[in-house]
Amino acid sequence: MQQLMINGTVRRVVLVVLDGLRPDAITQFGLQNVLRLARNGASTFDARTVSPSVTAAAMGSLLTGADPARHGVQSDRFHIPRTAGPIHPVAHELARAGMPSSGYMAHVPWLMRGLAHRMVAKLGFGTVRFRGVGALEILASARASLRDQRTGLLLMHWPDADDAGHKFGWMSPQYAEAARTMDAALGLFMKIASLDDPSTLVVVLADHGGGGRTLRGHNSDHELDRTIPLIFAGAGVRPATLGAGLSLVDVPATILTALGLPVPASYAGRSLLAPRRLPATAAVLPRPAGTLAVA
Repeated sequence: MQQLMINGTVRRVVLVVLDGLRPDAITQFGLQNVLRLARNGASTFDARTVSPSVTAAAMGSLLTGADPARHGVQSDRFHIPRTAGPIHPVAHELARAGMPSSGYMAHVPWLMRGLAHRMVAKLGFGTVRFRGVGALEILASARASLRDQRTGLLLMHWPDADDAGHKFGWMSPQYAEAARTMDAALGLFMKIASLDDPSTLVVVLADHGGGGRTLRGHNSDHELDRTIPLIFAGAGVRPATLGAGLSLVDVPATILTALGLPVPASYAGRSLLAPRRLPATAAVLPRPAGTLAVA
Protein backbone atom coordinates (compact mmCIF):
# COMPACT_ATOMS: atom_id res chain seq x y z
CA MET A 1 0.00 0.00 0.00
CA GLN A 2 1.33 3.46 -0.95
CA GLN A 3 2.30 5.56 2.07
CA LEU A 4 1.18 9.16 2.33
CA MET A 5 4.02 11.60 3.07
CA ILE A 6 3.49 14.95 4.82
CA ASN A 7 5.99 17.53 6.05
CA GLY A 8 3.79 19.42 8.52
CA THR A 9 2.48 18.63 12.01
CA VAL A 10 -1.27 18.20 11.60
CA ARG A 11 -3.58 19.79 14.16
CA ARG A 12 -6.75 19.95 12.04
CA VAL A 13 -8.32 17.75 9.37
CA VAL A 14 -10.95 19.11 6.98
CA LEU A 15 -12.89 16.26 5.36
CA VAL A 16 -14.95 17.08 2.26
CA VAL A 17 -17.32 14.42 0.87
CA LEU A 18 -18.34 14.96 -2.76
CA ASP A 19 -21.39 12.71 -2.72
CA GLY A 20 -21.75 10.59 -5.85
CA LEU A 21 -18.83 12.06 -7.81
CA ARG A 22 -17.52 9.49 -10.27
CA PRO A 23 -13.79 9.77 -11.01
CA ASP A 24 -14.32 9.90 -14.77
CA ALA A 25 -16.63 12.91 -14.32
CA ILE A 26 -13.67 14.91 -13.03
CA THR A 27 -11.88 14.85 -16.36
CA GLN A 28 -14.93 14.60 -18.63
CA PHE A 29 -16.54 17.71 -17.15
CA GLY A 30 -13.30 19.61 -16.60
CA LEU A 31 -13.49 19.97 -12.82
CA GLN A 32 -10.43 22.20 -12.63
CA ASN A 33 -10.38 22.73 -8.88
CA VAL A 34 -10.56 19.00 -8.17
CA LEU A 35 -7.81 18.41 -10.73
CA ARG A 36 -5.64 21.17 -9.27
CA LEU A 37 -6.06 19.81 -5.75
CA ALA A 38 -5.18 16.30 -6.95
CA ARG A 39 -2.16 17.56 -8.89
CA ASN A 40 -0.78 19.48 -5.91
CA GLY A 41 -1.56 16.75 -3.37
CA ALA A 42 -1.41 12.98 -3.07
CA SER A 43 -4.28 11.37 -4.93
CA THR A 44 -5.86 8.45 -6.71
CA PHE A 45 -8.93 8.25 -8.92
CA ASP A 46 -9.06 4.50 -8.39
CA ALA A 47 -9.95 4.07 -4.70
CA ARG A 48 -12.83 1.87 -3.58
CA THR A 49 -15.84 2.47 -1.39
CA VAL A 50 -17.60 -0.03 0.87
CA SER A 51 -20.26 -2.58 0.06
CA PRO A 52 -23.09 -1.75 -0.19
CA SER A 53 -22.03 1.31 -2.17
CA VAL A 54 -24.61 3.67 -0.66
CA THR A 55 -24.25 6.91 1.26
CA ALA A 56 -25.48 5.77 4.69
CA ALA A 57 -23.19 2.74 4.76
CA ALA A 58 -20.21 4.67 3.39
CA MET A 59 -20.64 7.58 5.81
CA GLY A 60 -21.02 5.09 8.65
CA SER A 61 -17.64 3.61 7.74
CA LEU A 62 -16.03 7.00 7.18
CA LEU A 63 -17.09 8.22 10.63
CA THR A 64 -16.50 5.02 12.64
CA GLY A 65 -13.64 3.31 10.81
CA ALA A 66 -15.63 0.05 10.83
CA ASP A 67 -16.97 -1.82 7.83
CA PRO A 68 -20.77 -1.90 7.34
CA ALA A 69 -21.11 -5.41 8.74
CA ARG A 70 -19.64 -4.15 12.03
CA HIS A 71 -21.20 -0.69 12.37
CA GLY A 72 -24.57 -2.06 11.27
CA VAL A 73 -25.67 0.40 8.57
CA GLN A 74 -26.00 -1.90 5.56
CA SER A 75 -28.55 0.02 3.50
CA ASP A 76 -29.15 3.60 2.39
CA ARG A 77 -31.47 4.19 5.35
CA PHE A 78 -29.99 6.46 8.00
CA HIS A 79 -30.71 5.04 11.45
CA ILE A 80 -29.05 4.15 14.73
CA PRO A 81 -28.11 0.50 14.16
CA ARG A 82 -27.27 -2.44 16.35
CA THR A 83 -23.54 -2.98 15.96
CA ALA A 84 -21.84 -6.34 15.58
CA GLY A 85 -19.09 -5.39 18.02
CA PRO A 86 -17.52 -2.36 19.72
CA ILE A 87 -17.04 0.65 17.47
CA HIS A 88 -14.89 3.72 18.05
CA PRO A 89 -16.18 6.73 16.08
CA VAL A 90 -13.51 9.13 14.91
CA ALA A 91 -15.11 12.09 16.70
CA HIS A 92 -15.22 10.16 19.99
CA GLU A 93 -11.55 9.29 19.69
CA LEU A 94 -10.71 12.94 19.05
CA ALA A 95 -12.89 14.13 21.95
CA ARG A 96 -11.03 11.80 24.32
CA ALA A 97 -7.87 13.68 23.34
CA GLY A 98 -9.51 17.07 23.80
CA MET A 99 -10.04 17.76 20.09
CA PRO A 100 -13.40 19.04 18.74
CA SER A 101 -15.34 17.72 15.75
CA SER A 102 -17.88 19.69 13.74
CA GLY A 103 -20.02 18.73 10.78
CA TYR A 104 -21.89 20.65 8.08
CA MET A 105 -24.52 18.94 5.93
CA ALA A 106 -27.64 19.69 3.93
CA HIS A 107 -30.96 20.64 5.49
CA VAL A 108 -33.00 17.69 6.76
CA PRO A 109 -36.82 17.59 6.86
CA TRP A 110 -38.46 18.54 10.14
CA LEU A 111 -39.58 14.98 10.84
CA MET A 112 -35.97 13.76 10.54
CA ARG A 113 -34.39 16.35 12.82
CA GLY A 114 -34.76 14.33 16.03
CA LEU A 115 -33.09 11.29 14.46
CA ALA A 116 -30.35 13.49 12.96
CA HIS A 117 -29.71 14.99 16.40
CA ARG A 118 -29.40 11.56 18.04
CA MET A 119 -27.16 10.17 15.29
CA VAL A 120 -24.58 12.93 15.39
CA ALA A 121 -24.56 12.92 19.19
CA LYS A 122 -23.88 9.18 19.18
CA LEU A 123 -21.02 9.69 16.72
CA GLY A 124 -19.42 12.22 19.07
CA PHE A 125 -19.73 15.48 17.13
CA GLY A 126 -19.82 18.60 19.24
CA THR A 127 -21.21 21.00 16.64
CA VAL A 128 -23.34 19.95 13.67
CA ARG A 129 -25.43 22.12 11.39
CA PHE A 130 -27.89 20.89 8.77
CA ARG A 131 -28.32 23.99 6.61
CA GLY A 132 -28.51 24.62 2.89
CA VAL A 133 -29.40 22.49 -0.10
CA GLY A 134 -26.06 22.26 -1.90
CA ALA A 135 -22.31 22.66 -1.71
CA LEU A 136 -22.16 26.45 -1.84
CA GLU A 137 -24.74 26.94 0.93
CA ILE A 138 -23.19 24.23 3.11
CA LEU A 139 -19.77 25.81 2.65
CA ALA A 140 -21.25 29.15 3.72
CA SER A 141 -22.63 27.48 6.86
CA ALA A 142 -19.16 26.10 7.68
CA ARG A 143 -17.24 29.29 6.93
CA ALA A 144 -16.94 30.53 10.51
CA SER A 145 -15.66 27.17 11.73
CA LEU A 146 -13.17 26.98 8.87
CA ARG A 147 -11.79 30.27 10.16
CA ASP A 148 -11.99 29.65 13.91
CA GLN A 149 -11.70 25.89 14.58
CA ARG A 150 -7.98 25.23 14.38
CA THR A 151 -7.83 21.71 15.82
CA GLY A 152 -9.68 18.40 15.43
CA LEU A 153 -12.03 17.45 12.59
CA LEU A 154 -14.27 19.55 10.37
CA LEU A 155 -16.58 17.61 8.01
CA MET A 156 -18.55 18.92 5.04
CA HIS A 157 -20.89 16.69 3.03
CA TRP A 158 -21.94 18.08 -0.37
CA PRO A 159 -24.88 16.19 -1.98
CA ASP A 160 -25.18 17.95 -5.35
CA ALA A 161 -23.94 15.25 -7.75
CA ASP A 162 -25.76 12.44 -5.94
CA ASP A 163 -29.05 14.36 -6.00
CA ALA A 164 -28.73 15.05 -9.74
CA GLY A 165 -27.66 11.48 -10.47
CA HIS A 166 -30.75 10.03 -8.80
CA LYS A 167 -33.08 12.50 -10.50
CA PHE A 168 -31.59 12.65 -14.01
CA GLY A 169 -28.95 9.94 -14.26
CA TRP A 170 -25.21 9.81 -13.75
CA MET A 171 -23.26 11.74 -16.42
CA SER A 172 -26.42 13.54 -17.60
CA PRO A 173 -26.22 17.29 -18.34
CA GLN A 174 -27.86 17.99 -14.97
CA TYR A 175 -25.32 15.77 -13.24
CA ALA A 176 -22.51 17.62 -15.03
CA GLU A 177 -23.91 20.96 -13.79
CA ALA A 178 -24.11 19.65 -10.23
CA ALA A 179 -20.53 18.34 -10.41
CA ARG A 180 -19.34 21.74 -11.63
CA THR A 181 -21.17 23.41 -8.73
CA MET A 182 -19.29 21.22 -6.27
CA ASP A 183 -16.06 22.05 -8.11
CA ALA A 184 -16.80 25.76 -7.78
CA ALA A 185 -17.46 25.30 -4.06
CA LEU A 186 -14.16 23.44 -3.75
CA GLY A 187 -12.37 26.36 -5.41
CA LEU A 188 -13.96 28.78 -2.96
CA PHE A 189 -13.08 26.48 -0.07
CA MET A 190 -9.44 26.42 -1.22
CA LYS A 191 -9.38 30.22 -0.95
CA ILE A 192 -10.97 30.21 2.51
CA ALA A 193 -8.79 27.45 3.98
CA SER A 194 -5.23 28.14 2.91
CA LEU A 195 -3.57 24.96 1.69
CA ASP A 196 -0.22 26.47 2.68
CA ASP A 197 -1.16 25.94 6.34
CA PRO A 198 1.16 23.14 7.54
CA SER A 199 -1.22 22.26 10.38
CA THR A 200 -4.33 21.55 8.25
CA LEU A 201 -4.75 18.31 6.32
CA VAL A 202 -7.49 18.40 3.67
CA VAL A 203 -9.11 15.12 2.60
CA VAL A 204 -11.48 15.16 -0.38
CA LEU A 205 -13.28 12.03 -1.58
CA ALA A 206 -16.55 10.67 -2.88
CA ASP A 207 -18.63 8.19 -0.89
CA HIS A 208 -19.56 6.21 -4.02
CA GLY A 209 -19.85 6.52 -7.79
CA GLY A 210 -22.98 5.80 -9.80
CA GLY A 211 -24.58 4.80 -13.06
CA GLY A 212 -23.03 1.33 -13.09
CA ARG A 213 -25.87 -1.20 -13.15
CA THR A 214 -28.61 1.42 -13.49
CA LEU A 215 -28.48 4.95 -14.85
CA ARG A 216 -29.94 6.53 -11.71
CA GLY A 217 -28.48 4.23 -9.05
CA HIS A 218 -25.22 3.17 -7.43
CA ASN A 219 -25.99 0.21 -5.16
CA SER A 220 -24.02 -2.54 -6.87
CA ASP A 221 -20.55 -4.02 -7.14
CA HIS A 222 -20.13 -2.49 -10.60
CA GLU A 223 -16.80 -0.68 -11.01
CA LEU A 224 -18.53 2.63 -11.80
CA ASP A 225 -20.51 2.40 -8.56
CA ARG A 226 -17.62 1.33 -6.32
CA THR A 227 -14.73 3.47 -7.65
CA ILE A 228 -14.11 6.85 -6.00
CA PRO A 229 -11.57 9.71 -6.09
CA LEU A 230 -9.44 10.22 -2.98
CA ILE A 231 -7.24 13.30 -2.48
CA PHE A 232 -4.99 14.43 0.39
CA ALA A 233 -3.71 18.01 0.32
CA GLY A 234 -2.36 20.79 2.53
CA ALA A 235 -0.23 20.09 5.64
CA GLY A 236 2.89 19.83 3.51
CA VAL A 237 1.53 16.79 1.66
CA ARG A 238 4.12 15.64 -0.84
CA PRO A 239 2.59 15.51 -4.34
CA ALA A 240 2.18 11.91 -5.43
CA THR A 241 -0.03 9.51 -7.33
CA LEU A 242 -1.17 7.02 -4.73
CA GLY A 243 -1.03 3.36 -5.66
CA ALA A 244 -3.81 0.85 -6.19
CA GLY A 245 -5.72 -0.87 -3.42
CA LEU A 246 -6.77 2.19 -1.40
CA SER A 247 -10.21 2.30 0.19
CA LEU A 248 -12.60 4.69 1.87
CA VAL A 249 -12.04 2.75 5.11
CA ASP A 250 -8.36 3.79 5.06
CA VAL A 251 -9.40 7.42 5.55
CA PRO A 252 -10.55 7.35 9.22
CA ALA A 253 -7.42 5.46 10.27
CA THR A 254 -5.29 8.02 8.42
CA ILE A 255 -7.12 10.92 10.10
CA LEU A 256 -6.41 9.56 13.57
CA THR A 257 -2.75 8.91 12.76
CA ALA A 258 -2.35 12.38 11.26
CA LEU A 259 -3.62 13.88 14.52
CA GLY A 260 -1.28 11.74 16.61
CA LEU A 261 -3.81 9.19 17.89
CA PRO A 262 -3.70 5.39 17.81
CA VAL A 263 -5.97 3.45 15.46
CA PRO A 264 -8.49 1.22 17.32
CA ALA A 265 -8.58 -2.49 16.54
CA SER A 266 -12.18 -2.12 15.32
CA TYR A 267 -11.01 -0.12 12.28
CA ALA A 268 -11.22 -2.02 9.00
CA GLY A 269 -8.69 0.13 7.13
CA ARG A 270 -5.01 0.95 7.48
CA SER A 271 -3.46 4.34 8.00
CA LEU A 272 -1.51 5.68 5.04
CA LEU A 273 0.74 7.57 7.44
CA ALA A 274 3.44 6.33 9.79
CA PRO A 275 2.33 6.88 13.43
CA ARG A 276 3.58 9.98 15.21
CA ARG A 277 3.82 10.52 18.94
CA LEU A 278 1.02 12.52 20.55
CA PRO A 279 2.47 15.57 22.38
CA ALA A 280 2.35 15.32 26.17
CA THR A 281 0.09 18.38 26.29
CA ALA A 282 -2.51 16.54 24.17
CA ALA A 283 -2.97 13.57 26.49
CA VAL A 284 -6.39 11.97 26.76
CA LEU A 285 -8.83 14.45 28.29
CA PRO A 286 -12.52 14.33 29.19
CA ARG A 287 -14.85 14.91 26.26
CA PRO A 288 -15.41 18.66 25.83
CA ALA A 289 -18.93 20.02 25.94
CA GLY A 290 -20.32 20.84 22.53
CA THR A 291 -23.26 22.49 20.87
CA LEU A 292 -25.54 20.56 18.58
CA ALA A 293 -27.25 22.87 16.11
CA VAL A 294 -29.75 21.03 13.94
CA ALA A 295 -31.42 23.45 11.55
